[in-house]
Amino acid sequence: MTRTALVLAAGLLAAAGRARAQETGGFAVLRGADTIAVEQWAREDVSLEGTLVRGAGAPAARERLRYHATLVDDGSAPLLQLSAWRADDPDDHRARQMVRLIFKDDSVAVDDMRTGAGVMTRVLPTARAAIPYLNLSVALLEQATRRAAREHADSLAVPFFNLGGGQTVIGALVRAGADSTALRLGGVEFRLRVDGTGRILGGAVPAQGLLILRTAAR
Repeated sequence: MTRTALVLAAGLLAAAGRARAQETGGFAVLRGADTIAVEQWAREDVSLEGTLVRGAGAPAARERLRYHATLVDDGSAPLLQLSAWRADDPDDHRARQMVRLIFKDDSVAVDDMRTGAGVMTRVLPTARAAIPYLNLSVALLEQATRRAAREHADSLAVPFFNLGGGQTVIGALVRAGADSTALRLGGVEFRLRVDGTGRILGGAVPAQGLLILRTAAR
């Protein structure tokens, strides 16, 4: 990693350390009677951190993810750290994979650290102010609806960087009413209930039969 990237990361982490907790909560994603994702998160002035357990069936078939994103005023996250375990791994088990992403202008440096495989660093193209997209993480998705609310926009194009594949996709946000927003991301449409600040209160992904519920913090 370059000296510039290291200085940027240090500054962002220092800013996050000065933030104070503002809000905590959770989300659940259901398909019929099955819960396929549960997320708990804490949002501060300049950071968002959370735990996401996703997948169905036995614990060995599910995964547990922890993320910490440093936020800036436009709702993007120039620094994000992500760790992954199997859902049945003990809390003190070493992460099976750790990824660190540093966004700068229209590129992102990705440090991928896997158990027994060392560190692999890639620099990928993206779009300025892209929002990290983690499948089934509603708290990270909420960065886009908060951006639209802050800009008082009835429609907004938002770039998302897909953490699962490294591609950048432009999402189209359209306000569908006083408390609802549609987000089309690739071939998927999210129908979301939002408040005046862009907080996601619930929603659905009709094509996938998914229901999104906002829950209290545990």
